[in-house]
Amino acid sequence: MPRLIQIPLVFLLLTLAAVVKAQTPLTCGIVGIDGPTEVEAGMPLRFKARITGMGHITKLEFKWTVSAGIIATGQGTDEITIDTDAVGGTVLTATVGLSGVPLGCTGEASIRTEVKLRPIACHRPFDQYGDIKFEDEKARLDNFAIALSNESSTTGYILMSAGQLTYQNEAEEHLARAKSYLVDVREIDRNQIITINCGFSRELNLKLYIASLGANPPPCSNPEVPFSELKFTKPRPVRRQLQQYIQK
Repeated sequence: MPRLIQIPLVFLLLTLAAVVKAQTPLTCGIVGIDGPTEVEAGMPLRFKARITGMGHITKLEFKWTVSAGIIATGQGTDEITIDTDAVGGTVLTATVGLSGVPLGCTGEASIRTEVKLRPIACHRPFDQYGDIKFEDEKARLDNFAIALSNESSTTGYILMSAGQLTYQNEAEEHLARAKSYLVDVREIDRNQIITINCGFSRELNLKLYIASLGANPPPCSNPEVPFSELKFTKPRPVRRQLQQYIQK
């Protein structure tokens, strides 16, 4: 009688083992990719494929693809390095495929990494120009607007020194016109633009800067001209032309 009980018990154990084996996921092929969840633009980004259960295959062939950036080294191997210089502000996806994996093993895996914009330590010069036509100035401001749009967590500074030959309130009107163009035409957030009147220098001069949030504003560095040496004889632009670009 005890022997008769043992036989069904053996069959029961074998059946349970088969069920457990069927429910246990296969852990062969590519089981994942090691790499950071975020990296700063300009820093090398490294990914390494994790494989298991592939010891019988002498030569493994890896194929990597990336959604952004450039694979600098490692294509064809289990580890790559990606150049992230030009992909700040994006989420990069890297995918690796492994050829020749046995049936039922995983042959592909992906990983996503946020490439953060490189922070600006303080402020950096963007452009500088003198007393040019407003049509030409708009082209310079267009480039400035594109840069600010790409780096929304920054502040744009416009510094102006009126020239020795000037008219009353030239700097204030010129700065207002430039900011209004950026805000009303190029749709830059008004709070992202700060204008600074740097007084008077020998020649009219405008400087554009991009700064990190909270950074100290760039300094007015042009040599100042004493008020007694100024000549307020420069023709003033027609008021109705200025009014198109000056915020009321």
